[in-house]
Amino acid sequence: MAMCIERKRYLSGDEVRFACQLVALEPDLGILKYVLDRTWQVQSLTLRPGHVTYGFYWPDRPYNLYWWMDERGETLGHYFNLCDSVHLSPHEFTWRDLVIDVLVLPGGDVILIDEDELPQELTPELRAAITAARRTLLQTWPAVVREAAALLDRYTTDRA
Repeated sequence: MAMCIERKRYLSGDEVRFACQLVALEPDLGILKYVLDRTWQVQSLTLRPGHVTYGFYWPDRPYNLYWWMDERGETLGHYFNLCDSVHLSPHEFTWRDLVIDVLVLPGGDVILIDEDELPQELTPELRAAITAARRTLLQTWPAVVREAAALLDRYTTDRA
């Protein structure tokens, strides 16, 4: 697989970059694979080196999805980032993080994350867009996960 950089921009202007493998790129969809090189704690979920993230990015949707798996391909969680300004190219995927995240655990528990961290100085338009994106995602996440599963089946020979 070709290498592709994921560039995540925060509302503050800060950025982080991750070197990933390009799984798929279409006009309306991109998929990246990233193998964790360090431990990450997300709520009650501990992600360890060797765990795999498949990232799903849609330029026309107000969220992206990280599907976290262990080394055997077992699902650890689905993590949605509310986002905008998604741009996909063969060499770089960029997007802006809109603070609020949604973690869905394998048993179906849904956890809203970072709602209390929304900056007070957001424009009314951006605040309304975030509220609408959160509402849409909470209503549609099961269908998005099913869609992502079908995409993984289409684009990968194994999930880990």
